[in-house]
Amino acid sequence: MKQASIFDEVRQVVRLLPAGLINTKVFLWTYPISLVLAVATTPTKIDGGKELLLWLLLGFLAHSAMYPFVYYGRTSKKLLEQVLLVILMGMARGSVIGLISPLMGLEDALSLPVRVLNSALAVFYWMQAGAIIVQYSFTFREKVKEFLTEILEKGIVDLPQVAKKSTSELVSIIGALQEKIVKTVGRSPSRSDIHQASRDIDLLINEHIRPLSQARWKDGNLLWIKAGFFSVMRRTLTNQKIPAIPVILLTLPFTFVTQTSRIGFWATCVVQVTWTSMVVILDRALLPKMNSEQGFWKINLTFIAALFTVIYPITFTLQILATVDVKSSMSGMIAGYVLSGFTAISLFIIGAMLFSIQEDQGFAFQFLSGIIKKGDLATLLKQTQSGNTDSQFAQYVHAEVQSQLIACKLLLLKAAESDFEIFPPEITAQIVERMEKIKQPYQRPSAKVTSKRLPEIAQSWKGLAEIEFELIPEFSEFHSQSEITSQLIEEAVVNAIRHGKASKISIKAMASGSSISVSVRDNGSMQIDKTSAGLGTILLNTFTHSWSLEREGDQSLLTFSIPSGKPNSQ
Repeated sequence: MKQASIFDEVRQVVRLLPAGLINTKVFLWTYPISLVLAVATTPTKIDGGKELLLWLLLGFLAHSAMYPFVYYGRTSKKLLEQVLLVILMGMARGSVIGLISPLMGLEDALSLPVRVLNSALAVFYWMQAGAIIVQYSFTFREKVKEFLTEILEKGIVDLPQVAKKSTSELVSIIGALQEKIVKTVGRSPSRSDIHQASRDIDLLINEHIRPLSQARWKDGNLLWIKAGFFSVMRRTLTNQKIPAIPVILLTLPFTFVTQTSRIGFWATCVVQVTWTSMVVILDRALLPKMNSEQGFWKINLTFIAALFTVIYPITFTLQILATVDVKSSMSGMIAGYVLSGFTAISLFIIGAMLFSIQEDQGFAFQFLSGIIKKGDLATLLKQTQSGNTDSQFAQYVHAEVQSQLIACKLLLLKAAESDFEIFPPEITAQIVERMEKIKQPYQRPSAKVTSKRLPEIAQSWKGLAEIEFELIPEFSEFHSQSEITSQLIEEAVVNAIRHGKASKISIKAMASGSSISVSVRDNGSMQIDKTSAGLGTILLNTFTHSWSLEREGDQSLLTFSIPSGKPNSQ
């Protein structure tokens, strides 16, 4: 196994570090860490449950004190500015602990200056580690999702058997319902007859449509890449050797200051020299002798096992022998070593993730790009989605079939509210037309630009709502986001009519740089349902940069921003 020099490894790790350090997600994720450390490492001792609660409260307040810097720096693009803000975040956290603990009758184990320095370094490494995880978990997923979105939109893969069977069943069920409703409205129906017909539509939707649409659009299925924590960790440790030496060198300021503040300078030197020397021997002399042709899983597990069973016990023993008067704090030493061990392992795995991110991205993009260019994608996707309902079919069932059935139901209820001797023939014609449309066997649609889809949407809901729209040049261009943009607008229209009882809808859009901002305004009373996420919410959360649903006077306003799909967009 070829070994790179230590300095080359360090330079490689530094080069791969994320450019952005400040992230609201990471700030929220590290709340539990602050609370645990406030109880486990900050106090000299805790007497009773009251002090425990006070330390937890202090940990919460100290962590919350960092938020102003997070809010200010979340949009910053300058690395130097972000580094400064992260250091200030840690200093703010340490200052709150050091200044408020005496006021609460608590005793901090460190002096105020040492606490501030210790906290500044700790938060810096927290945010750095969190930024790496965010890059791995979200950035990579988003980039691969762009590839797969484009793949699915091109309709390369044939319709799966599940979708073929489902659509044939829908044709016969909808045909039978159409015949029943036409027979009902063809005479002089009573209001109860009309309401019964609308209930029949509800029954069809609940029993046959929703299981084929919304259930297929669970959040995990829509986010094309889904990986659990343990599967990600195993893949990382299988494909990438733990970069032990670079991680040790890059975290040396943090570990040295932390240990010096707790066990003194002399004991810290003993611990650092002993522990680091054994890790270097293990990493550079012993592990390279193991076979890595089958991956690094066994090598990395051996390294982790050796840390806990050999290196830490030897270091612990030497610290006891080299220092005096440590027996009184034996429990504290053991707790410190356990915490140090898990922290070190976490940092090692995160370091391995850095390399894995780059290698996974490079492999995925090169592989998928080559497959697309060669036209061999159909075979690949058939293998990966065998047995799954086609995603476009699920979208069709929800957006087309369910929407048209709801429109028929609303037409029936609208007629029931008026006085008539003979059921209005124009409404009968609209119902028949809509049902004929969705009674046809499903075929995968050809991709349409948004400028052609919007008039179809307006025509589809004619008689129930007046839909106005303004076209922009970007809507006339076909790109990777065309179908998604059309689907999001259609979903907004359907929800405005169905849930908000809107009768007037206005659609406007504006292009800015690499994104398109779309606003859908209506005179309904649409409210966001925070108890559950339907298809519309899932689509918006997945495919938009940002979105909001607000009330402005007596109107509802949905706005969302989506990539323009232009080649030069990010």
